[in-house]
Amino acid sequence: MKHRSSFIFFLLFAMLTQAQDSTNEDMFVKKDFLILLSTKNYKAALITAKKVSSSMNMKLDLRGLAENTESGLSFSQKQCKEEDIEYPAYYARGRWDDGVYISIEYSDAYTEFAKGYYIVIAASGTREENEIQAAYKKIKGGYKDAYFKSSKVYMGCMH
Repeated sequence: MKHRSSFIFFLLFAMLTQAQDSTNEDMFVKKDFLILLSTKNYKAALITAKKVSSSMNMKLDLRGLAENTESGLSFSQKQCKEEDIEYPAYYARGRWDDGVYISIEYSDAYTEFAKGYYIVIAASGTREENEIQAAYKKIKGGYKDAYFKSSKVYMGCMH
């Protein structure tokens, strides 16, 4: 009887673990990002973002984020307090804000990106979308090194 109880416990544990993994995986969505620059230097990323925004006549949207030594990027203490979230806080682009605009993001928030980089992104979403393809063609005219990279983005609760 003891062996049977152990087997049932093991079976239930395995099923629960698998269900948890599946639920966690369901919290992620694959997104494509049009990347212009990856650098460990925030100031270099900011200079590039402003230059691209101006030269390509594309909206610059830093989303209220600033460099943060603890988390790479963060919303301000005031924003975090208003949203009732712990400071510092950073949400990866691609959760609810797909589209074409220039932003600076922090690579640690993306599962498939190398860690520790500020990345200048010109578009996010699905690379096959007409709007994203048009942005890619426009960007490639002035920035030959621009490329797409995909990553899963966490869509679950952040509180």
